[in-house]
Amino acid sequence: MRSIMKYIIPAVLIFAIIGLGYELLFNPLGFLTRILMMIGFIAVIFIIYRWFMARRYGTPLFPSQTGPSGAQLKKAKRTSTQRQASSPSGAVFKSKRVTAPQTKKKPIRSSTKQRREGHNLKVIEGKKQKKKSRAFF
Repeated sequence: MRSIMKYIIPAVLIFAIIGLGYELLFNPLGFLTRILMMIGFIAVIFIIYRWFMARRYGTPLFPSQTGPSGAQLKKAKRTSTQRQASSPSGAVFKSKRVTAPQTKKKPIRSSTKQRREGHNLKVIEGKKQKKKSRAFF
């Protein structure tokens, strides 16, 4: 089956390219209308899909903003400049220095202090020996 498909798929693609070339040379207006109809059909399917997904998940049909917001970009810029200031000593720096606000480093706590002492597990008493009558199929 795979050996047959190895020859059929390229043959179909070659015939499609020949057909498009023939249509483009001898009927360019028909070719243009077919391409525009295909694009329009794909656009309608895309809009219906977006509308369905917007209704299902409660999101807007066409979101107004894509990508990070201005506040997210500012925060990323701050963290990247702080990382540059605390990079290893073997790194090569530019002549222009970036001054970052000095912050005190918090001491590292041991992992034993962070654990909670108690737990939220509860033992439920009940008749564990009694078997339920179940129908076997």
